[in-house]
Amino acid sequence: MSDYLDSNNEELLKDFFAEAEQQVETLESNILVIENDPSNHDAIDEIFRAAHTLKGGSATVEMTELAEFCHDVEDLLDAVRSDLVEVNEPIVDVLLSGIDTIKAMLEARSNGTVYQEDVSPIVEKIKSFIPEKGGKKKEKAPVQLPAGMLGAKPAPAPAAAPAPAAGNGMPALPALSDSDYNELKGALEEGQQLWAVNVTFDESNPMNSVGGIQVFAALKNCGSVLKTVPEFEALYEDEFHFQVVYYLASASEASAIEDAAFLDDVTIGVDASLVKGGAASSLQAAEVQAPAPAAAPEPVVEPVKQAAEVQAPAPAAEKEEAASESVPATTANVQQAKKSVAPAHSAVQTGSILRVDSKRVDNLMNLVSETVITKAAFNQNGLQMADLQVKLASLNSQFKEKQRQLLDAIPKIVEEVQGGASVKDVRQKFSDEYGSMASWFDSFETEFKTSSTKYRATTQNLGRISSELQEGVMKIRMVPIGTIFNRFPRVVRDLCRDLGRKVNLIIEGEDTELDKTVVDDLLDPIMHCIRNSVDHGVEPPEVRVAAGKDETGTVILRAANEGNMIVIDVIDDGEGINVEKVKEKAIKKGLISPNKVLTNQDAYNLIFLPGFSTSDKISNVSGRGVGLDVVKTMVEKLKGTITVTSEKDKGTKFSIRLPLTLAIIQGLLVRVGKEVYSIPITNVIESQRVKLDTINTIDNYEVLNVRNEVISILRLNRLFGIKNSHNGEYCFIVIVGSQEKKIGVMVDALIGEEDVVIKPLHDQFTSSPGIAGASVLGDGSVSLIIDVSQLLDLGVKQELNAQQIREEAIKNSN
Repeated sequence: MSDYLDSNNEELLKDFFAEAEQQVETLESNILVIENDPSNHDAIDEIFRAAHTLKGGSATVEMTELAEFCHDVEDLLDAVRSDLVEVNEPIVDVLLSGIDTIKAMLEARSNGTVYQEDVSPIVEKIKSFIPEKGGKKKEKAPVQLPAGMLGAKPAPAPAAAPAPAAGNGMPALPALSDSDYNELKGALEEGQQLWAVNVTFDESNPMNSVGGIQVFAALKNCGSVLKTVPEFEALYEDEFHFQVVYYLASASEASAIEDAAFLDDVTIGVDASLVKGGAASSLQAAEVQAPAPAAAPEPVVEPVKQAAEVQAPAPAAEKEEAASESVPATTANVQQAKKSVAPAHSAVQTGSILRVDSKRVDNLMNLVSETVITKAAFNQNGLQMADLQVKLASLNSQFKEKQRQLLDAIPKIVEEVQGGASVKDVRQKFSDEYGSMASWFDSFETEFKTSSTKYRATTQNLGRISSELQEGVMKIRMVPIGTIFNRFPRVVRDLCRDLGRKVNLIIEGEDTELDKTVVDDLLDPIMHCIRNSVDHGVEPPEVRVAAGKDETGTVILRAANEGNMIVIDVIDDGEGINVEKVKEKAIKKGLISPNKVLTNQDAYNLIFLPGFSTSDKISNVSGRGVGLDVVKTMVEKLKGTITVTSEKDKGTKFSIRLPLTLAIIQGLLVRVGKEVYSIPITNVIESQRVKLDTINTIDNYEVLNVRNEVISILRLNRLFGIKNSHNGEYCFIVIVGSQEKKIGVMVDALIGEEDVVIKPLHDQFTSSPGIAGASVLGDGSVSLIIDVSQLLDLGVKQELNAQQIREEAIKNSN
């Protein structure tokens, strides 16, 4: 059991970091809730539970610095929960600063180090908000239980007389057999003694079910816990235990052991006793009424510290001494924790943990069961096919033999007719002998049709199961996008403080599910869009009031499903994008020609260019031009698109469209020469069959007029160096991209839609422009997957080259 709580246990650390991340998110989100609604006691209770769980978990894995800091934060939260402290902006600020420190401590531990920064300023600030308490928790009397109940407190014994084990206010110690005692004694190292640490717990503690584990972790600083009563496995269940006895191998004194085991708000009483013998230890300690005679060789337990002593008021000097003694022990624990981090486990990967609803796993199990049944059906079909094949071979052999006999009988039949035999008789004889040959294969045909029908039905059933399995596996990988949406209220709050804005963030559709691999890469793009909306979109309060708006701006963060795509919108009600200012900045930076005519949409698209920014000065938030171009790059890496629309003085809207998963996509299969390519169906706008003579050439640049819209044409055979085998007068044009940016891809033939499993490419294929990956088709051949975003860039380059050729031609003509 001690191995399980080893600080180098990777499985335990993975679970801890995953749980800690959730607790920190719970803390942060609920603190922002009580900032707007201080009377929300549910949120306050949730905050306290999260902090308490985080403290207990960090103590369990021996992260002492984190456990101690969480304890300080918990004290302030307890005061808030008890209505001793009013929730206001300074309280929220110090709590959020505390969460930032907790995040830093967790990050340091996940990287294999211990947080080294001085936390005393934030701790002092936290303590400054906590009212002074009347007394120490350790001095409170044990809870009085009804008579006859385990742990019931008898009348106090006279101070001069030695108190029996059950007379110290503690429950009786459980029985310990000779074999258990000998086993525990044999586990002692040199200089260690065997202690029975009797601990009682406070049931009113909100996290009373983890108290036994917290004390277990605390006692590990004093020695090795060899046995617990009840068993350690029972302590890890979600159940309250009033009494737990820890058998500890330690060289420490009783007072040090009791100080380590006593935890504020968790324990009621602690009594550490030396275990001196085995045979008599099977007696209950409550039965020992007086000190054993001198002749008795094996006393059971030597009481070292009575709980009555804990209840008696201690002199102030002794209290200060006890407090001062606890500081070096804590410091030593931190130093020990620093040394205990093994290099082999220096970095713990928390991203591999995925929490899945058990119903989804049950659904997969049902589908697997159906797959097994379908497999049995295929096996049966295979056996029937084998039997039919044998039958066909037998019938074919018999038919050939009969056919040979027929050929041999023909001369005899002719002779009989020539000899004067009746034709009618000869015909009848011939029919009787060979007429059945025509129906020999009828039974085989019937059996073959039956088997073929079963085979088709089984195949269709397999297709259904495969589709449901694919959907089920995708659902397992799906996580709510709220896991990243919940981080942005804190981001907006901090931005508003830095920029002097007032913004109300509205989150919608946080339950929308998305592939975990996509969610993990979405944080930065959405972060940049949010920061852009708060900084560039929403005006300062005085400007909004002068414009007749509410001084508090609104930013909407919304997610929704559209077919097999997810759409994420970031909408603000700010001043919108100033087209003239964008054009001026673009000309100044040399991004466009001064004579270029820009539509509003063209101007909106310029803000995604590298190095572009409309900020007049560089700040911590903006001005360097490294924001939205990163967004565009990362969204395209996720096989998605981003568009922006804006209206002056009304606001701006960023729309990110992404596939639900990057593992399996729907693709349009096209043929170019002898090669087959897959184009993601989400990027396909339409396809047309056109005559080659309808494609026009403008300055060496091929274009097609589609409903009065000029579409640039890109020939895949030229791009990929494929020999053109198409000599007809028609070709197929697949228009890909978005409504704002399109390009026509010329192919030889359209094959159809098919689910495509994306496989990464390596070696020489990774540098091929326009290729995103590969897939294996049903016939075993490999199909390359087209990267539409790169195709669009290639189309733009072609346009720029054509423009350059045109300008050079004009110069030469002059």
